[in-house]
Amino acid sequence: MSLRDNIAAHTRGILADLESAHDYFENSKTAWRIVQQYVDDGGKLKVDNATTGSVTTELELPGKAQLYVRQYLASSTFQQFVSLFEDFLFGVMRLWLLAYPQSLGRKQISVSVVLEASDLDAVKLAAVNRELNELNYKKVREWFTYLNGLVNLECPTAEEIDRLAEIKATRDVTVHNRGIASPTYEEKAGPLGRAKAGERLEIPEQYHRDAWQLIRKVVQDISTAAIAKAGTS
Repeated sequence: MSLRDNIAAHTRGILADLESAHDYFENSKTAWRIVQQYVDDGGKLKVDNATTGSVTTELELPGKAQLYVRQYLASSTFQQFVSLFEDFLFGVMRLWLLAYPQSLGRKQISVSVVLEASDLDAVKLAAVNRELNELNYKKVREWFTYLNGLVNLECPTAEEIDRLAEIKATRDVTVHNRGIASPTYEEKAGPLGRAKAGERLEIPEQYHRDAWQLIRKVVQDISTAAIAKAGTS
């Protein structure tokens, strides 16, 4: 497939997964409301967790359901949104570098990689993967600086990049620090930081929705711009 076709196919997959993740969030909330209504109508239930040994009945479930939706469900789907965004952005850069590898011309690669490669394409892929693996450890703003060095897409805006940086910083705190903001979070989030070090970083529903909408918009904007530029750079 052409670069344009590859970017389009990559985008379709990411957008479909983004929609599925948000559908899961909304459908799960609805399922919990149905359970709540069942309990409110006098329904009885008992859940035995053979792994932990815990037992939950209709007396405890309503309170637990609120925690499950507000914390676990919101957190897990939010993490999926951010993961999909990263997959999209690095996927576009990988496709672009493979199509236009000249920017890696001065990069060094070990002799063992060359000797073990089956052909030139395998060497290019190894060089591209190493480049992007190194970039992955840098800050979100540096990701976009690198992307614009490859091809000037004129998107996203500086404000959108700042918001994405805060969203990624929230995701990192959620995964690595049990939701407690750290000095690293404050640094990465910058002026848009939502908590000070030591404070719990919540993911309220409006923030959850706004993050999804921003990620979806940026994915579409970058994809449209990249497809327009593919073949002309």
